[in-house]
Amino acid sequence: MASDFSVTDHVQELTTKSAQTLYALRVLRAHGLNDAALQEVYRSVVVARLLYAASAWHGFCKATDRQRINVLIS
Repeated sequence: MASDFSVTDHVQELTTKSAQTLYALRVLRAHGLNDAALQEVYRSVVVARLLYAASAWHGFCKATDRQRINVLIS
């Protein structure tokens, strides 16, 4: 049983997956997907992933974790 109940590892995984999705979106843009469709995919995948159950674990985040999440949302 871990004695460290921080969500830093969870936030790290979220930001890594989000960065991978951003790379995939750049590839889609290079292949001609329009900006409106790219924004819709971003909201559907990245923002949804970041906001899923955020109200449950957001209070347990450190300030640096919240900052990393906010950068991805904005």
